[in-house]
Amino acid sequence: MNKNQPDWLSPEEYQMIVGPSLKVAAELAASRGDPTLYQDLPSMLCLMHLVTSLKDYYVDEWAVMSAMSSHASLQKAAEAACMMVLTEANVGKDELGLMISSLGRAYQQIREDDITTESDTDIKRAWEAMKLSEHEQFLALLEQAAKKFVIAIDSWERARHSA
Repeated sequence: MNKNQPDWLSPEEYQMIVGPSLKVAAELAASRGDPTLYQDLPSMLCLMHLVTSLKDYYVDEWAVMSAMSSHASLQKAAEAACMMVLTEANVGKDELGLMISSLGRAYQQIREDDITTESDTDIKRAWEAMKLSEHEQFLALLEQAAKKFVIAIDSWERARHSA
């Protein structure tokens, strides 16, 4: 086993947590002018937030009932999703670790500054729709949450730079 390979999520967990988050973040980045996702920092941070939030709901509500992936692989799901995007964009191995740790620090700062409240309400509603097998509603709410998230980030950035 290659020690550099992360523990992957089960296909079901990937489809529930990572797949929809990647789709929404990539579409959002494209609408903001970055067809590759990785160059749009707010969209990358959005990807981290969507994966982290869905993973948290999953762990809290469903993990006990199903054959859950390892705790470590679930904890690293957001980082792994970002790594997939960066690897797909042919980011060099030397830069990869640095970029992932920078994203992690930026995401931590966003969490500390508590700017995700509005998007979190939609993510919670999206999770509820997913549990009811309302897939279109789930994706629509996830897209709405993503848009609110990047708007909040853009506003937060502007406020920080004008302060």
